[in-house]
Amino acid sequence: MARFNADGTGVWLLLDVNTATTNGSTLGALYGDLPGIILNTRGAGDAVGATPMDRPEWTTVNPLNGDVYLTLTNNSARTPEKVDAANPRGPNRHGHIIRWHDSDDQLSFTWDIFVFGANAAGTADINRSGLTELNQFASPDGMSFDSRGVLWFETDNGESTLTDYTNDQLLAVIPTDLVDASGKQVPVNAQNQVDLRRFFVGPNECEVTGITFTPDNKTLFVNIQHPGNWPYTDKATDATPAGTTVRPRASTVVIQRIDGGEIGTA
Repeated sequence: MARFNADGTGVWLLLDVNTATTNGSTLGALYGDLPGIILNTRGAGDAVGATPMDRPEWTTVNPLNGDVYLTLTNNSARTPEKVDAANPRGPNRHGHIIRWHDSDDQLSFTWDIFVFGANAAGTADINRSGLTELNQFASPDGMSFDSRGVLWFETDNGESTLTDYTNDQLLAVIPTDLVDASGKQVPVNAQNQVDLRRFFVGPNECEVTGITFTPDNKTLFVNIQHPGNWPYTDKATDATPAGTTVRPRASTVVIQRIDGGEIGTA
């Protein structure tokens, strides 16, 4: 379990029978033994002061520097009174991606929020990363780095301000390219929007989930989960006529460049 402090630091909290709780007891006194703690992990985390997060989903590690990224899909149940530095919007209908870097002893870490999901027309409190119509998204979910350090993340969105504009999608960004004048990494913001790009959009009502690459980064695999009334023909953009029902086809999509080059390069 982790506690994310407001100053951008954090600590890992051991879930063990001897770990002290915030009320002066121990996890052993609450749950008896280690299996009991494991079966009540969320309650144990609350008891030791871990930070409740906004629906954690996927994690991935940047192969270039060891930074860890975590998608926090959304949390419409979080109220304004319950926000904290790591989960600063309540309710959080759009989700965000948080990242951290462990200390050498792996007992603590530093962290920041890499990007906030939002609709481009959202208020400053909603669209904190300055997203545009070209990269607006909500509910980040599946996520992975390729071997070059490109971060790919997918969405599982049900937020109406986004579903009216785009289906679920796959976006890409190279985090180590986002730096300030001193060379320090910075989050996605209004000044570096060109670096976060929408790469792929799925069919109506689907979730884009699951992602992997061939070692040469020339082939990309993504899954299309529970699409709606689609496809009607072999042409994916053809709309299904009103009153016509077809069998939705969940699938794995294989993406390659026509020239055989690496995916995601110019």
